[in-house]
Order: sequence, then C-alpha cells, then structure tokens
Amino acid sequence: MSGRGPARAGAEIRGEVLVTLARLRLATPAQLRALLLPQHEGTDYVRRALRNLAAERPPLVGRVQRAQQSIWFCTTAGLAEATASGLLLAFNGSAGGRTTGRKAAAKTGLREHGLALVDTVLAFHRSGAADAGDWQVEAAHPTPAGPLIPDAVVLLATGGFAFVELDRGTMSYARLLAKLDRYAAYRSAPPSGRGNAARAPRSHWQEHYAGHALERTFPPLLVVFAPAPRRAEPATREAEFLARAAGLLPVRHRRLVVATVTTARLAAHGPARAVWRVAGSPAGGWSLDRLPTPQ
Repeated sequence: MSGRGPARAGAEIRGEVLVTLARLRLATPAQLRALLLPQHEGTDYVRRALRNLAAERPPLVGRVQRAQQSIWFCTTAGLAEATASGLLLAFNGSAGGRTTGRKAAAKTGLREHGLALVDTVLAFHRSGAADAGDWQVEAAHPTPAGPLIPDAVVLLATGGFAFVELDRGTMSYARLLAKLDRYAAYRSAPPSGRGNAARAPRSHWQEHYAGHALERTFPPLLVVFAPAPRRAEPATREAEFLARAAGLLPVRHRRLVVATVTTARLAAHGPARAVWRVAGSPAGGWSLDRLPTPQ
C-alpha cells in the first residue's frame, strides 16, 4: 500500500471507510486503521474520514461510545451510498444482513460479537488468507428446514469459499449443533430450477460456490471461539463442541467439514498456519489449505 496518507485521508479513504463499515456492520477506528492503513500507527486519518462522513446531510455514519471506545456503523443513507458503489459483494445473490450496524453497535452482546468478527476478518487479511473486501456478513441461504444465515461467508485467497461462525459462549451447544444440521440441510437441498440442455439443474450451493464446472466441493465451516465475560474459556468450549460435533452423522460421514480455532490461536499464528482442529478427525493442527475434503 502506498504512503499517500494525506491524500488518502480525502475522498479515497472516506469511500473505503464507508464501504468497510457497510460490509462488516461496525468497527472501531483502530480496526479500520489496521484494515485500511496498516502502515500508520495512529488513527488520525481514519477519524477524519469518519467525522467527514458523519458531517454529511443526512449523516452516512454514526457511532456509539462504550467504555472509552467509539464504535462506528453505517446509517441507512450510508448503506445506500455504499451499495450504489458496487463494491459490496453478494456471493449468493443475497445482499445479506438481518442485523443493522446501528442495532449491533447499540446492544452489548451483538456489539462484542460484531467486533470479534471484525478481528477475525483482520487476522485473515493480515495473513493473506483472505482479503478484507472478500467477506459477506449474515447472508441468507435457503434450505428445506428454513434459512441458513452464517455469521459470514468468505472468499479465500485459494479461490474457494468458507462459512464462518463466531461463538462467544452465548449460544448453547444444542443450538450450535442444530446449526450444523442446518448446514447439512443446505448441502442436501434439491436442485432449484430446471437447468437446460447444456447444464443439469444445480442446488443453491452448487450455483453459487461450486464453480462453473463444479470443480469446488462444499465449503468448510470455520467456527471461531472468542472470549466473553462469565463464560467458559474458548479452548474449553472448543473441545466440548468438537466432542459433540464428532457424533453428528453429517460430520461422521464427512458430508460437512467443521474446523475450529480460538481467537488466541488465530491472533498468535494466523489462519493459514496449522491452528485448526477438525471435528471427527485425529487430534492435531490443520492448516486452512489442508482441511479434509467433504465426501
């Protein structure tokens, strides 16, 4: 990235800040600086861009202040402008998003979950495992059992996709496992449409994630365990989840590849290293590009 700090504090960085907030729902100035201006130590340029966006009429961004930390989000007008830019990805035809940035920033549980997800995006971005612009948050996917809404879908640097779920211990193991069933239902959903003479009908996941020649397998599910007050440690929750998930039929039959990591391992080593643990597989670390292949 070039060192054009003063210039990028103008229209260019302003636009990048707006689109990043629209893409990720919310972020702190420090997170935005790490994503967009990693060569800078301070957040002055990012804060100037945020102030300029907030000064628009109507305002394009807003913020909430919590514990000496400002969390910024897109307003409705800001989201409309970011969408009009054409820079927001929609991997599966869905614009995504049940939770607005304003709502996520205002509610403690949603806010901390959203910030932890941004930290996950940042870990992938820093390691080169996935660009920060190649994420889509809370996009709905149809299944016979009702919509599947991952916390995020990411286009990896390898060209494949992955689903991402972030757990802070606020959801019971039963609900986490039920979500795995929803992923299995999504994979098993029948083809939609009638196809044509050149191509057989495809299911939703094949249409959007398998590639033109069906060269890619069903995306792995990456579950990230983050700390939260008054909850068991992430490593403890991860181990319990892995033990329970290993007994599910889709996992046992390798119809669904579920890989886990804690935010501590992610921050220390990055997602491209052998930090992942795979449900139903021998203990030991797996790297992102060496995860088992779904059957």
